[in-house]
Amino acid sequence: MDKKGSLVPRVVKWAGIGLFIRLMLMPFTMHGQDLQFINYLPMMFAARGVWDPYKFGALHLKSCAVYYGPLTFLIMSAFNFIYSGVLNIAYLVNILMVSGGMLCGNMATADYVYAFPRGELFKSLFLMKLPYLLFDFLIAVLLLKINWGSREDRLRAFMLWMLNIVVLHTCYAAGQFEVFAAFFVISALYAALNKRPYLCVVLLSLGGATKMFPYILILPAVFLLGENWKKRFLLLLAAGSASFMLYLPFCLSSGMTIFGFFGLGRYYEGAAKWVLNAAFLLFYCLVLVRAARDSRQNDPQKQLIFYFLVTGFIVFAATPISFRYFVFITPVLALVMPRSKKFGIFVFLSVLLLAFLSLRTRDVQFGLLVPLNPAYFDSLPALQEIIGRFMNIDILYKIVARIMMLAFFACALWTWRLKSAEENKCG
Repeated sequence: MDKKGSLVPRVVKWAGIGLFIRLMLMPFTMHGQDLQFINYLPMMFAARGVWDPYKFGALHLKSCAVYYGPLTFLIMSAFNFIYSGVLNIAYLVNILMVSGGMLCGNMATADYVYAFPRGELFKSLFLMKLPYLLFDFLIAVLLLKINWGSREDRLRAFMLWMLNIVVLHTCYAAGQFEVFAAFFVISALYAALNKRPYLCVVLLSLGGATKMFPYILILPAVFLLGENWKKRFLLLLAAGSASFMLYLPFCLSSGMTIFGFFGLGRYYEGAAKWVLNAAFLLFYCLVLVRAARDSRQNDPQKQLIFYFLVTGFIVFAATPISFRYFVFITPVLALVMPRSKKFGIFVFLSVLLLAFLSLRTRDVQFGLLVPLNPAYFDSLPALQEIIGRFMNIDILYKIVARIMMLAFFACALWTWRLKSAEENKCG
């Protein structure tokens, strides 16, 4: 094993590479109204004292009234307080206030670019993405510090994270905030591996209050980390209490409107919806039963990483997820992939299928570079448009969708095999 100091140059090198890529994307890429919507209501709080985004959205935004989870609002509000109240950045406040009248309209990315002075837009895009950079690098630090695998494995996980194409596209190009939930997932795993089960489930609960996915991981964590039913109840109570304290003020102000973000997402229709939902429920119950059995092992928390991945993959298999939602499990995947190159390659190919299905339009491909040159990048055809000239693209979508669904089920099974191999090695 390398001496401790020998890893530092490589960490610094890859941190520099990752930071450079992110800094190049931050000011010059965007997708439609994503960043404006995520920051507009927090800025209304910071600049005008509108503290309940759900009530305000229901009254004034109509068709896109549903804001995201309450912790997302609080995180973005904290940054917008700094921008508006401490640093007094007038151009960012102005852009967000003006964009309030543009939200929920049928506008392309280029329409937003043309609406604002280019220099101010570049600076505003950079500032609006700064919260992502903070949580992104906090994840990177946890990947180096987490007590799972060898130090070389953790370094490889760090390197993979610095080159994470899902995060680079989702957070820094498109401007979505899924990295918040990813941070709470990996920090929960870090807490569990340090034998702090209550902190683990509280962190998952907080993560669910940014985007719903971490809520799905709470029960596997509760069943695995609680060696008896009393402790499982107490763990579940701790998780519920954390979210309750976040939701309560908004519920008292605007009723059930806050829970609208639970319905955001894409879903299958018809018989496929019920069949896949039933399959998910069956596999999820099996995961919980096995977690209860594994809770009797020595150091059961070391298996939690596999439970997170298996649960994530069966969710993705049963739901037509967007590309950006894959961010949720990428920190955990970064830890596992160095141990099995074949598994890593298979996951990478599955992600490419997901990208092909989810990133269909020019707005989420070359259109992300519209701030640099609206006339040029807004006219470039999407990859699917080119393929569609030679074959029926809708048939190809259907074929790829079925392959991807099976691929995610295969990823879940493969992860379970890696879990079994890990148990045999430790036993």
